[in-house]
Amino acid sequence: MHQPLHLFDRIRIVALGMMLVVGLFAVNQPTANAQCVYGWGSLTITAPTAGSTWQQNTTLTIRWNQGYYIAGNYSMTYRLDYSSNNGTTWNLIAANVDGYSTSYNWLIPTTVTPTTTYRVRVSEVPDYYNFGCAFQYPGVSGTFTVIKGCNVPAIRTQPQSQTVCTGQSATMSVSTDMVTGTYEWFRDGVSLGVTRSPSYTIASVTLASAGLYSVLLRDDCDPANKFAQSATARLTVIEAPAVTSNLPATRVICESSNDTLRIRAVGANRRFQWFKDNVAIAGATDSNYVINNAQAATTGKYYCVVSGTCNPPATSATCDLTVAAKPRITREPIAVTACPGSSGNTLSVQATGLNLAYQWYQDGKLINGATSSTLTFNNYDYSMNGQYYCMVRSDIPNPNNCVISAQSRTVRVSGYRNPIMVTQPKSATACVAGNTTIVSEFTGTGLSYQWFKDGQAIANAISNTLVLTSIKPSDAGRYVVVATGTCDLRTVSDTVSLTVATRPSVTTQPLGDTLETGERLVLSIVATEAGTVQWFRNDVAIKDANTTTYSVSNVKKSDAGFYTARVTNSCGAVVSAAAKVVVNDPIVPRPAMELSQTTVEFGEIPQGYNKTVNVGALIKNVGNAPLTITALNVAPSDFTISNVPAVPFDIAPGADQSVTFVASPSRLGSVNGTLTVRSNATTNPQATVALTAKYVLRYTAPASQDFGVTETGKTVEKCMTITNSSAQEITIDQASFLGANASDFSIVTTLPLTIAAGASAEVCVKFAPATVGKRSAQLSLRSANGGNSTVDLSGTAETPGGVIDATEAGIMAFPNPASDVVELRFGKSMPAFSVAVVNSTGRTVMTTASDGLEAGASLRLNLASDVASGSYTLVVRFGEYVASMPLTVVR
Repeated sequence: MHQPLHLFDRIRIVALGMMLVVGLFAVNQPTANAQCVYGWGSLTITAPTAGSTWQQNTTLTIRWNQGYYIAGNYSMTYRLDYSSNNGTTWNLIAANVDGYSTSYNWLIPTTVTPTTTYRVRVSEVPDYYNFGCAFQYPGVSGTFTVIKGCNVPAIRTQPQSQTVCTGQSATMSVSTDMVTGTYEWFRDGVSLGVTRSPSYTIASVTLASAGLYSVLLRDDCDPANKFAQSATARLTVIEAPAVTSNLPATRVICESSNDTLRIRAVGANRRFQWFKDNVAIAGATDSNYVINNAQAATTGKYYCVVSGTCNPPATSATCDLTVAAKPRITREPIAVTACPGSSGNTLSVQATGLNLAYQWYQDGKLINGATSSTLTFNNYDYSMNGQYYCMVRSDIPNPNNCVISAQSRTVRVSGYRNPIMVTQPKSATACVAGNTTIVSEFTGTGLSYQWFKDGQAIANAISNTLVLTSIKPSDAGRYVVVATGTCDLRTVSDTVSLTVATRPSVTTQPLGDTLETGERLVLSIVATEAGTVQWFRNDVAIKDANTTTYSVSNVKKSDAGFYTARVTNSCGAVVSAAAKVVVNDPIVPRPAMELSQTTVEFGEIPQGYNKTVNVGALIKNVGNAPLTITALNVAPSDFTISNVPAVPFDIAPGADQSVTFVASPSRLGSVNGTLTVRSNATTNPQATVALTAKYVLRYTAPASQDFGVTETGKTVEKCMTITNSSAQEITIDQASFLGANASDFSIVTTLPLTIAAGASAEVCVKFAPATVGKRSAQLSLRSANGGNSTVDLSGTAETPGGVIDATEAGIMAFPNPASDVVELRFGKSMPAFSVAVVNSTGRTVMTTASDGLEAGASLRLNLASDVASGSYTLVVRFGEYVASMPLTVVR
């Protein structure tokens, strides 16, 4: 007498079973009946025995041994199934058979099919106490035979009436339980012969094949008495459709033109359906198919299927129709500036169209051999400078002289040149303990500087201006500056000398005077260490007044003012005391300067661009004598002016001078500057204009984007959010890629892309690595109204075949979704491995590693606090393989 186990024993046994590897048995059993099993043993079937024979409608006693674990002790029952095809499929005999039973009587149905490949199977049926898993594998018997008794044949399926077309085959058939016997077929009551086949086939039906068909079945066990007559079935024969006038093999039409494809056909109740590239064309159900406004998408293989009452339908010949379409350029070439002697500089164009051919041109002249979509410049020299464009042509038959070419935009290709010397440094004389500055000016790109004294580099002297302070005698020497530009191209200045000297002094000051018009004016000074002398009236230098004595033989009213003498030598300068000269003759005409505005505001300027403001009539002469503009000084270098004469220049009384201002900021943020205007006006000879501008980037973009790991030959697409942080609409005009691996990345988003104020949009990039390893490039975004910026791109390519499914690797994660902890279980032994949690943008937010685990072991991951709610990918790397699975975190 078997005793049930107590609940504690069941729990203990189930807990032991959960420590083992849980598998699915599928031995001779379809997937639908697959059962979880602990695998602690197997049931054994003792009857029926292999090779035994049983007859329909007899009782077969199925017997089995239960093994160590008796199903009834664990609230389990038995399920019995039979298979007539050696275990390929199974049919239920009985379910929920008592768990203590060891036998079951099965009455073999008369409906089963006699065959020699019968098996029976006994399996445990667990309940929830067993967590849905059986203890033992099912028991399966050996093969045995089920034979049929001697009965009147039972017709399961009668012959079916049918309608066929001439030339087709037709088959009349009957389904029966008769195993061996004869079949006599009749048409209109006339015997067609006796066979042992349940089917009668007419290989090629003719009109004479029509009629009423039936069959007489006789069982070999008693042909005289065990027979059955089928019902009659009618065979109706009709004719099929056929094409009488066909399509041409090929046809070429011009883009945007119209054309008609035609066929002719015969057949009963014929219907037409046109196809393009094996896809039915909606509404194309006439013998004529009209093509309107042909486009590139019209190109394809066309044919027409004629159907009717009969099958098969008749299919016309296929016409290979080509639309001679003008190519569409999808990516224009980008201007190139190259280093002399460098290689690998390229222009490229991308286009869509049929069988495209390319031809590049330089300055309007065809370049021999330049017939690829990419034009490469190797060992660059200045002869390659010029304007380039590419003609893209569809290389297809063009009997109709269609327009099949398109020209790319023209771009400039040029080579970097040595820096150009604009202002040579000049020799100077400086005083001991004084300061001096040696200035040079170059133009070029990427400029850097290095000053040398007597052939030795001067530490930290890396500006175009050399400033020397607290001059010492040892500072005297020969100086030169070297300017280095892009491509390490260099230009050397002239060599200049620095001489050390002392300062001058005025020992006798000039004396003021009051004169009348026409009298002689004489002013003089006495100075020591005088190098040069310059007299000033009202702080304006007097031309040719360069001696210690200044005289005017016939003084005029305009000569009145305050006079000073500036004595200068290589050490510096000293200014005498002012001598006031009064002239009391008739009024003398004088110039007067006035500015139309004292501020110029450029507003916001997108990063990477400049802005020009033209101020008309800025400087006005409101006096009654010519106004001489002696200096126009702009600072800092972020601002420049243009469209003005070289100083000095004159402005007639009542006239004015316009000035064009250009702001080219070099950094983001507000920039302030000043234009200083100096003149010969007797009052207010100097005036200033305040300049303000703000260099802005009106949107935000991520600094970098990682595409994670993918296989070569595959692609990964990532999208970056661009947020318009300004109050105006912006447009991303262009996007290009820079860097050694730029060819591994391509833009997906259609540009230009407009983003409303305060809105966001995505710019999507495709990563398609061709070479294994880490790949990187830089995405350059250009926006005329938003500013230019860059995003660093990176990704890793691996050899195909290294990425496998986590289930294939025997790796499971639960719970999933998870909150704070997720456990990885390994159904197979694992070598040393690492685990990474990767978010939807490809960034790794958590990693861990193990030296290896046995099969059945598990690894617990405590999710870090920075693993926020969302969708992630668990990536397990071991050896040359990578397994991945989705993970959802819910906080």
